[in-house]
Amino acid sequence: MSKVRLAHAIALWLMLLISTEALAHNRSQSFSSWEWTGQQLTGEFTIDSRRATLLYADIAVGSAADIPLAERLAQHLDETVRATQAGQPCDAAPPTVLPAAAGWQRIGLAFRCTDLIEHHPVELQIDALFRYAATHLHFLSATHGDTATERVLTAQRPAIRLATEAPQSDLLGFIRTGAEHVASGWDHIAFLAALLLLIPGWKPRLWTITGFTLGHSVTLGLAVTGRIAPDASTVEALIGFSVAYAAFEAARRRALLSRDAQFAIATAVAGLGFALLLTDRSALSAWTWLACLLLLGRLLWSDSRRVGMTGPVLAAAFGLVHGAGFAGALLDIRWPADQLLPVLVGFNIGVELGQITIVLLLSALGTTAMAVWQRLTRDAAGLWPQTAATGLLCLAGVNWFVSRAILG
Repeated sequence: MSKVRLAHAIALWLMLLISTEALAHNRSQSFSSWEWTGQQLTGEFTIDSRRATLLYADIAVGSAADIPLAERLAQHLDETVRATQAGQPCDAAPPTVLPAAAGWQRIGLAFRCTDLIEHHPVELQIDALFRYAATHLHFLSATHGDTATERVLTAQRPAIRLATEAPQSDLLGFIRTGAEHVASGWDHIAFLAALLLLIPGWKPRLWTITGFTLGHSVTLGLAVTGRIAPDASTVEALIGFSVAYAAFEAARRRALLSRDAQFAIATAVAGLGFALLLTDRSALSAWTWLACLLLLGRLLWSDSRRVGMTGPVLAAAFGLVHGAGFAGALLDIRWPADQLLPVLVGFNIGVELGQITIVLLLSALGTTAMAVWQRLTRDAAGLWPQTAATGLLCLAGVNWFVSRAILG
């Protein structure tokens, strides 16, 4: 790399670093408390008036003053708070404006379900404010008799299941949950596919999958036990980045990505991050953007003939990120406090079995595709199929990363 390019890259990184304090913004938050008994579910929604003014964003200029803030909030909650029982919506009463302390807004909500909630659980979904602030957090508490439940709802996990009994914590059930979660996550599958393109040979691949398992097990355990509380938006964006990075590494090793193209990618990421931070539309912090740039810069300066940061190291590093994503599936499930170990063990076994199954299927599919291609063409090395697969994974990873890094 020329000195000019190096200077440009360093300048962009410094600009991101300097902008950390100036462009930092606090997350918007809201709160609700709920009580339920019989067929009735009642709650109170509370939010800072300053945060609630976000609701005027999609109202025509000049008409906002004609709609009181409390009335606009009540209207918004009527559209975004839902309760369903056995797939059927519960009857919702019109939201009511309640007295609130200065600087706050408080709205009363009520639902009546068809059957007793004690017998048929209810799913309460609160999508309020997420359309205006993707990093918004909603703190919910629900009580039933002497039982209290607390949950933090996010744009990625906006619902809670209200039930009198926790689901059975049988080991097989959580193994199935872990396997289903991996099988339904296209970004997780794409990351495994990128690793297969990057790592040749079954023995290195086995160590790589083991590294991924160790990485996600650490953050999964820490997140589920409450030791860490990773930001859901950041986690989802970094999962997309992990797909793109592994695919870029595979393309670089196969000489499918020139140094100029690598530099263009790093520059584009730096420019996007700075622009989003400058306009206060970034779901990621400046430090996160800087870390992503440093990783991309490592591809630029490392020897293209060597595989850098691959195998177990790469898989374990990004496994830490994916583990925080896996935790979301468990945080949506209630279980007895004394069953935490079986839950974690069962879920991890399920994830591992799901990964092994996906790796075997992807390997079989890739081997078959290569055999057919080589038989139909004279491309003995199978360059075109590998190029197409790597390119698709690069595009998918970039799409996930960029779309999740931008505030809605």
